[in-house]
Amino acid sequence: MTASPSSLRPLLIALVGVALVSQSGCSWMRTKFGGGPKYQDSVQAQPLEVPPGLDVPSTAGSVVIPNVTPNPRTQTVTSAVPSAAVSSDGFVLADTLESSYRRVGVALGKISGVTMGESAPLQHAHTITYQGTPMQIRVEASGTGSRVFAVGVDGQPMTSGAATALLGLLKARLG
Repeated sequence: MTASPSSLRPLLIALVGVALVSQSGCSWMRTKFGGGPKYQDSVQAQPLEVPPGLDVPSTAGSVVIPNVTPNPRTQTVTSAVPSAAVSSDGFVLADTLESSYRRVGVALGKISGVTMGESAPLQHAHTITYQGTPMQIRVEASGTGSRVFAVGVDGQPMTSGAATALLGLLKARLG
């Protein structure tokens, strides 16, 4: 004999009700009979008190500005960017190799018509395309400065055409 669906409905509702009451009953029982966490009642859980004066760092003597009188025998420091000297296949910057490499990269990014490719920091080279000509702009140590020159895709120095025009723009930007 099978039960009709209408006779199972009150039984199902009663089961769901008992399940809900049993789930919420645990927390209700805990609050009624003092089942709270024991660590909240402990004496060791009191907040720490910081002694006065230890809540901020000491500033005594930290910012002392010395009196400096100008010395007439010292050399005048200029804030100008190191200048560039002309060379037949590029130009020389009176700057360190790392600084020149960084400056050339920034200047290349600001020149109209230059498409930047990859940069190779270990080789001090920037791969670019200018006026449809792919090339590398390299920086190498040269005496007390750094030499900036263009190299074609074949690895040979470029001394004419788009390379010469670009090196002229770079020289004008870098000083």
